[in-house]
Amino acid sequence: MRGWRLIVLAAGCWGLAVPAAIGQTLTEEQALERMSLEHPQLRALGFTVRERAAAARERSLLSNPAVSYTREEAGIFVDNFLVISQDLPVRGRLGLLGEAAGRAAAAAESRATASRLALEARLRLAFTDLLLAQERTRVLDDDLSELGGLVDVLRAREDEGEGSLFDRLRAEREVAEIEADLRAAVIDRRVAQARLAAFLAPGTEPSGLTAAGDLAERAAVTGLEGLVMQALAERPDYRALAQSATQWTFERRAAERLRLPGASVSAGLKRARSAPLGHDSGYAVTATMSLPLFNRGQAQVARAEAARARTDAEREVLRGRIESEVRAAHAAAAGYRELAERYRLESVDPAAELAEIAATAHDEGEFTILERLDAHRVMLSARLRLLELHAAARRAVIELDRAVGRRRTP
Repeated sequence: MRGWRLIVLAAGCWGLAVPAAIGQTLTEEQALERMSLEHPQLRALGFTVRERAAAARERSLLSNPAVSYTREEAGIFVDNFLVISQDLPVRGRLGLLGEAAGRAAAAAESRATASRLALEARLRLAFTDLLLAQERTRVLDDDLSELGGLVDVLRAREDEGEGSLFDRLRAEREVAEIEADLRAAVIDRRVAQARLAAFLAPGTEPSGLTAAGDLAERAAVTGLEGLVMQALAERPDYRALAQSATQWTFERRAAERLRLPGASVSAGLKRARSAPLGHDSGYAVTATMSLPLFNRGQAQVARAEAARARTDAEREVLRGRIESEVRAAHAAAAGYRELAERYRLESVDPAAELAEIAATAHDEGEFTILERLDAHRVMLSARLRLLELHAAARRAVIELDRAVGRRRTP
């Protein structure tokens, strides 16, 4: 007699041996923490923010003074000049440019936060895919073990002359279908492991990753209108556009100061020498004023006004998209959670009871093998469908968190 239980155990071990051997079991929070420490894209975002902050500080600094040395020689007369020149911030542009640069740096930081939230949402989706694949593998493995036991019983009955060849072949056919589904689930799990590993340190071995947690989402879904207001207050990409609008306001004010005259001052020492008279020393002072005759900042003002108008339009578009995203995600999260609970009560539990009744009736000779296998298939299909509904509800909550701008971190 062929050992069906050995086949079942081999199929289960084939799918589970590698992760168990390496044992990198992660909760969603641990995966997020590892990504924050290991993923190079997050480090790149941090360096981008630092780069923009340095550029902001640069715009608020005074220009460097210039030092010049001049030597004039004519006959017996030799003059030496040592002069320091400095532009004077009399128009007040420096402070306005510094404010504008500060808003630009803040906007860059908000955009980096938005990119981080998007990356965290993608990791959570990959984690959900791995949880789903693991649960499908477990359900199919348990089901295959149960059917393997049934085939053993049918084969023993056939050998004793109490069973039929048809019953055994039909049960073996069902086992072959479940084995194919199990192998597909193992493939899906390996794909999910590879996708999750992409969010961790480069070189992370995907086959060693195991997701720990409950596939069914338990987080509460609060009221819609409150979530919309929260999203408009917390979404970093929306906040970045507000900061950019303020930046261009300061840029326009700084450009308008170009209509005012500029000033610079030079001061230094003079040393004169002539052959008959000897040496003499003194000082030199020069005040310079630039007149705004040709460039009065009109081009810079027009650019700042256009940029501010574009930013306001982009912000209006994003506001509408945020409201739409929050409403859609809220409907999906609340709907799929309710649907999963109703499906469990109305389909999964009755299907399990139906399969138990069919198994008992078949053992007592009241049902045929077809009726028993049909009830068994209904139960398996219902359990797998419930897993899909739980995963859909979990994905919807992740999308809702992304739409609102919330973070799920330790």
